[in-house]
Amino acid sequence: MQHERIPTIIITGFLGSGKTTLIKHLLETSLKDRKVALIENEIGEVSIDSVILKTQNVEISELTAGCMCCTISGDFSNAVTDILENTSPEVLLIETTGIANPISIFMMLANDQRLILDMIITVVDAEHLEEHLSENLVAEIQLTISDLIALNKADVCSELVLRKAEERIRQMNERAPIFRTVQGRIPPELIFAPKHVGLREELQAQVAALKEKYDEEIERRLHEKQARAVSPQSAMPFTLTVQSAPSHSHEHHHDHGAESYHLEVDEIETFAFERSEIFSQRKFEEFLATLPRHYYRAKGVVNFVEMQNPTIFNFASGRYTFDYESLHDDEFRKSGSSSIFVFIGKRIMAEREQVLQRLLQCKV
Repeated sequence: MQHERIPTIIITGFLGSGKTTLIKHLLETSLKDRKVALIENEIGEVSIDSVILKTQNVEISELTAGCMCCTISGDFSNAVTDILENTSPEVLLIETTGIANPISIFMMLANDQRLILDMIITVVDAEHLEEHLSENLVAEIQLTISDLIALNKADVCSELVLRKAEERIRQMNERAPIFRTVQGRIPPELIFAPKHVGLREELQAQVAALKEKYDEEIERRLHEKQARAVSPQSAMPFTLTVQSAPSHSHEHHHDHGAESYHLEVDEIETFAFERSEIFSQRKFEEFLATLPRHYYRAKGVVNFVEMQNPTIFNFASGRYTFDYESLHDDEFRKSGSSSIFVFIGKRIMAEREQVLQRLLQCKV
């Protein structure tokens, strides 16, 4: 029997950029209900980070003998095997050493049928970006291959420095969203690694929750519009800076204080569809390839005419993968269940119907 493939997140970034802090943030937010395995790669004999990150749901395999990309054929592969056999994680996190070339890690993942790449996150020290790029080619490679960029330590930089850093990053990577962060606090909604077991139920629950949220959102916007008509000063400006709101729930997304919910601050919106049609994989791939840059993530289960089994798809900032095997024994097709699509991006709610029409053009 085919085992489900484990969603894998690579976290890369030059020395001192704040990768460990970002991982702690993920473990406290997006991944807090997941069984997570973390593979760290440190240069030197002792890893300090592993002490910081030892939590209840994290297993750590340290590779301290050398750079991960240099020991990939031996130690790394063995570490992955040990972790999968001994801990059965739902998500695998790989933190590369600051001077690792992530391309070799990417290639290894692409060839490992036990894993499927969910996302590559690159953490950048905003203040020292230019210096790192001028001295190390690997810093440029880390940015070029990334699906999401955390422009970190934004609180100690001027607006001019941050803008220059964003412009410089855009020269190397046109597709990945750039988030200005403090202590690596990227919006947790963008880390989308649901369990493959129960994936459909999880996505269906998300569809239902989003429908409820649309209704609230429409009502809220109507109230805001009426308020603005009365008082033009009442409109709040939006900013790209990620606020520190680790414990806020969706119910508070209408607050505009310093602790306001980050989804609103970043203008991140999400919508979902559940459809009974059968789709053409070729057409669907064209659809994904032409999604605009402000669509950061898409995830779901889709029935392709070309495939016997339902297929899990994952889209991250222009790059997409398919998992044809994990739902091999699923009752999805037989029961006539629908395909499910979830989209996350910046100010995308207004385009919902347009995206649905484009999606329906992919049906057989």
